[in-house]
Amino acid sequence: MEINYRKEVFETDVEIVRKMVEGTGFFNEEEIGIAAELVTERLEKGETSGYEFIFLEMDGRVCAYSCYGRIPLTQSSYDLYWIVTDAAFRNKGLGRMLLAVTEKDVAEQGGTAIYAETSSREQYLPTRKFYEHNGYALKARFEDYYADGDDLVFYVKRLARQH
Repeated sequence: MEINYRKEVFETDVEIVRKMVEGTGFFNEEEIGIAAELVTERLEKGETSGYEFIFLEMDGRVCAYSCYGRIPLTQSSYDLYWIVTDAAFRNKGLGRMLLAVTEKDVAEQGGTAIYAETSSREQYLPTRKFYEHNGYALKARFEDYYADGDDLVFYVKRLARQH
């Protein structure tokens, strides 16, 4: 299978992202809507949206995507808003590959750190392990942030400066 990465966003990506995020079983309707909305915002505003995307495609099919952007009012910090692998392609290393490409792109843009947030719920244990296995350090935890018993967990990874 041939793997390609693309940064260009197409109209069809709105529904692809919606279905991919929904298919994880992790996110509620509001979260699913926001994921699709970010694609729409990128299509409408381009780079000024602040949202960048990388789509991992295998044989022309989108199997995973990341959404990230520089954090406003920071010099070189980036948020990793979303990284999602289609349920049919999970546990094949695609998320790790996409994350590495995303980190490389951020570093090439002068980014020195990537911040990722997730939930403390048991369901998100694989997500937290994913970040930890990929060199992200737990930096903060805000109790009962999303709901009672559902903490916000912040990870960060420092990137080597590109010259």
